[in-house]
Amino acid sequence: MQAINHVATALILKRKFPSAPLFGLALATEAVEYLWVGLNIIGVEQTEIAEPMRSVADVHLAHMPFSHSIVTSALFSVLVGLVVLWRGGKIFSAVALALSLAICSHIVLDLLVHAPDIALAPFVNGEKYGTGLYSNMPLSALAIETFWGILCWHIYRGSWPLLALIVTLGVLSVPIYSITINVGESALGGQPTIFALVILAQMLATTGLVLLFAKEKTGSARAETPISA
Repeated sequence: MQAINHVATALILKRKFPSAPLFGLALATEAVEYLWVGLNIIGVEQTEIAEPMRSVADVHLAHMPFSHSIVTSALFSVLVGLVVLWRGGKIFSAVALALSLAICSHIVLDLLVHAPDIALAPFVNGEKYGTGLYSNMPLSALAIETFWGILCWHIYRGSWPLLALIVTLGVLSVPIYSITINVGESALGGQPTIFALVILAQMLATTGLVLLFAKEKTGSARAETPISA
């Protein structure tokens, strides 16, 4: 799922748990992906990219049992929640739960669009999970992702610039998600390390922009219950 729409999940959690810091929630929604980037760079996990790469359908997340397995994501989210609860006490129980949900949200959303490349747990050889939209209907995956981002914005009652950001990034991604639109051979073909670094840059940029626009004053039509980041 696009980074912008993963981070948008933090907006819903911020509305549900006002005491949780939006910055922390945003980082937590992408914690799994930050781990994926690091493990790809050092070669523990592998991504295979067809050459030339013409759409996301040519990106194959061949081996990622640690960052993106269902069990490790669940354990990671519980561990973070327990640490926050231990360090902050009962008063931080809402924050602990919000951060746990933010971390867990990543794998849940990925299951909605990924090819069947998400393992149940590390070292478990068996069926992998995912709807297969990235492989077979990537534009449908993009539509679902963008819809989720807009829904998060709506629930949060975010600013109009934030909505424009979500929609604009969705539209600009159409050539990358389209199998039929020929945008030329991608320089990322056969370059998984560069691809991981591009994803890292995208995460950092979109997280920063979401945090920036989430703090802006909402327009008159959406200023009924502003939320401080």
